[in-house]
Amino acid sequence: MARERASAGPEVSLFPFLSILACLIGALTILIVALSASEILQGRKDEAVARAEDYVALEKEIADREAEIARKEKELRRTNATVVELRDIQPRIDEVKAELEALNTAAPELAPLLRQMEEARKERDRIEDERKKVEADLIEGRERLGELARQAGKGLPLKILSTADYFRRVAPVFVEARKEGLVIHSPSQRVQVPRAAIGSNPKYRQAVQYVAAKENRIIVFLVREDARSSFYQARDFARGNGAVTSKVPLLEGGDLDLTEFFSKRR
Repeated sequence: MARERASAGPEVSLFPFLSILACLIGALTILIVALSASEILQGRKDEAVARAEDYVALEKEIADREAEIARKEKELRRTNATVVELRDIQPRIDEVKAELEALNTAAPELAPLLRQMEEARKERDRIEDERKKVEADLIEGRERLGELARQAGKGLPLKILSTADYFRRVAPVFVEARKEGLVIHSPSQRVQVPRAAIGSNPKYRQAVQYVAAKENRIIVFLVREDARSSFYQARDFARGNGAVTSKVPLLEGGDLDLTEFFSKRR
């Protein structure tokens, strides 16, 4: 019987299949462990990221709160300062209130006084306007009077007197300064010198040299009212060349009469 079974067919061994199955189970186990570990690590990573984001947000909120606290403290200090100022000026406020109440009480009595003050102010302004008008009229009158006096004196001669002691010690050379130039007066003639030629005119240069040659000689400038430019130019030229000069303003417009000086020289 045993031989018959043995010869019935070849025997099949299951060991290789068991090895394959064992390897497969081992590989599945490793894969499951790896997947589990990956999921655990991913979960921890997500949790760490969430915690980090929460920490950053918390820090921002803390900074915002600190800034808000600083702002509130600044406002509180400003408010306290204002309160202190109000406390300091409160007595003055009370005084002003008392003065206002007193004014309100006396308002009926003040109304006539205020009207009188307003009328007095208007009267003062009117008087001031009249004063200004009178002053303007006076100035205009003086100017007209002066002009009339000048017009009246244009035809009258201006006599230069030799009674001063100074003219007894010196020999004057009279030079009349006009707007248009100079007039050199001498007993025999009058020499006209245009203003543009004061520094180059030979007659005026000769007169200056004559005066500069001796100490007792002097140029006396007889200056018309409108001849300042001619006078300064002639005076500077004379002084620059060593001549002594003097000045006599002429307030009128008449012709010059130097007969007292020239008659004595004869």
